[in-house]
Amino acid sequence: MKTSAPVVCGQGPRIDRRSIKPFKMTRSKDIQLHHLPTARVIILVPHTLIKDVLRRILSQLTMKEAMRMSILSKKWRRLWKCYPKLVFTRAMMCRSNATTGPAKPLRTRFIRGVNSIQRQLKSSNLNKFVVKFALRKRHTPHIDRWVNFCASSMAKHVVLDLCPGPKGSTDTDDKYSFPLHLLGASGGSCVKSLSLGFVYLALPPDHRGFANLKKLSLEIVHVTGDLGRLLPKCAVLEWLSLTRCRLDELSIGEELSRLRCLQVKYCMLQKLHVRAPNLAMFVFAGRVIPILLGESVKISEATVDLVTSSDCFNYVFTDLVDALSHVPSLSIGFRIETKVINFVKNRTMLTNLRRLVLKIDIVGSPEVTGGILRLAYLLELAPALEELVLHMHCFDSAIYGEPREDAYQPHPHRHLKTIKMTGFYGLLGQVELALYLLRNATSLERMIIDPVVRNNWPIPPMGGAKQDIDRGTSIALNKLSRQEFRKVLDILY
Repeated sequence: MKTSAPVVCGQGPRIDRRSIKPFKMTRSKDIQLHHLPTARVIILVPHTLIKDVLRRILSQLTMKEAMRMSILSKKWRRLWKCYPKLVFTRAMMCRSNATTGPAKPLRTRFIRGVNSIQRQLKSSNLNKFVVKFALRKRHTPHIDRWVNFCASSMAKHVVLDLCPGPKGSTDTDDKYSFPLHLLGASGGSCVKSLSLGFVYLALPPDHRGFANLKKLSLEIVHVTGDLGRLLPKCAVLEWLSLTRCRLDELSIGEELSRLRCLQVKYCMLQKLHVRAPNLAMFVFAGRVIPILLGESVKISEATVDLVTSSDCFNYVFTDLVDALSHVPSLSIGFRIETKVINFVKNRTMLTNLRRLVLKIDIVGSPEVTGGILRLAYLLELAPALEELVLHMHCFDSAIYGEPREDAYQPHPHRHLKTIKMTGFYGLLGQVELALYLLRNATSLERMIIDPVVRNNWPIPPMGGAKQDIDRGTSIALNKLSRQEFRKVLDILY
């Protein structure tokens, strides 16, 4: 069978015009692949370029797919050993029918699986190394070997999450001690993100930090040493998250100029002091402690959830306002008592605040109004506020009573357009607050009254709360549904 001349990359084929036959018009459904003229194409591609293309394809696959791909060609058999993303999790390394077995055999299979793969891999530039499995102190030799492999492979993204499952042991004395000095050596300059879970972390005072570390996440980590001295040595750090960690305080004297996001949740802290002038997002959950963020004037969003058993209105509207005075969007969860009346007004104003979400637990006698009515101070504190959301959770049922029309001194507000009150059980303080907001928000476009509890705290069952919801709806319709408010008021029932 005759074939046309070969085609070299960048040149056209040599065609014998005498062999060309007149083309006959044929319907598209009659055209077959073998009707097309044949040509051999020879493309001269460097061997290194082929390897680069294959590795690029390999990086888009999962490890299991990469290992299957290596079966297709003899030349590809060793290619998977340069796989740049090593992810070892319970779901990936163990078969689905083995996950219900005893914990010890399951851990053994996991460790053997990781060791088997790690021994076959080449120590080269590694992009990601992830281990997510509940391992403990007694597994130190194996974990140390994996961390050493990360350091020698110059891994850029390292995740070592040893957190126990819902039914696992949380014995803090059985934590693995993470060898931070290994990553601080030759491989330390390569690490861009580091995530540790359920480990013991001893910070050496002479640690030189991580030159390229942008993201640091610690969860259930017992930290000894001064974390405040290590972080400034991470010059490009942008994201810091601490969750349920044990450390006395986080006080950073030096400036973290690149830090953009800071999350501190349920840590045993006595004080939080961070200097981050370019901080954009701040999240805090825990006990009432001093919070100092320096001149963080670029924060665009802040979320604070306070865990306390007492009224903390004064802390929220004095200390917290001082720390977050430049924030345009703010969400705070806290507790107030109905019987508390007096409070100290703050000289600092929330001049940039546009959106405010308050998640409030209300405790105390339902007939006392002073504690709830303190929230009317918001109109004076945030003169540019446009949206106000009050998610309330009342621990007592409402008692019918007549609200006072002049319970709080008037303070007209020209920017507030939207108000939403949820968990409206009809407490007298809730009714007086709603009336005050309706009368003083002169540019109000819509106010929603919702008797259903919708905050993030444990919500009472609908069956048990139905009586309170029905009573709240009845009180709202009776006390708030007036002719002067019909254009803006919307009562859900």
